[in-house]
Amino acid sequence: MTVHDDRLHAEIDRQLGDVRAACDGLATRSGLLVAATGVGAAILAARIGVHHHEVLLVLALVGLAIATLSGAAVLTPSLKIGPVPTSLVGWMGGTPSPTTSSLLFDTKIVILAANMNRWLVMRVLFAIQAAATIVAIGLALGYSAWK
Repeated sequence: MTVHDDRLHAEIDRQLGDVRAACDGLATRSGLLVAATGVGAAILAARIGVHHHEVLLVLALVGLAIATLSGAAVLTPSLKIGPVPTSLVGWMGGTPSPTTSSLLFDTKIVILAANMNRWLVMRVLFAIQAAATIVAIGLALGYSAWK
C-alpha cells in the first residue's frame, strides 16, 4: 500500500469509529429514556382505576409501549466494525497488490454507508422514543393527578 492508500484507510477507519461512537451515544441516551419510561409506568401502575379516564389510561399505556419498543430497537445498534474475516482470507493469500487495497477500501466504504444508514434509523427511533416518553409521562402524571 502507498502512503495515499494508508491515509484513505485511516480516514475510513476514523469515520467508522465516529459513527460507532455516535450510535453508542444514542444507545446511552435511549437507555436513560427507557429508565424514564419505567418511572412513568410505576407512577401510572400505582394509580390505575379501571373506570377512571379510560381514554387517558389507554393513551398513556400506548405511549409507554411505543417508547419502550423504540428504545429497545435503539439499544441494539448492530453495526459492522469491518470486513468479515472470511472475506479477508482470499485477499491475504498472496502478496499485497493495489487490487487488494482497493477491495479492502471498497468493503470499508460499503460498511461505512451501512453503518451510517443504521445511525439514521437509530436517530429516527430515538426521536420517536423521546416524544413518546414525554407524552406518556405527561399523560401518566395527568391521569394520576385527575384521579
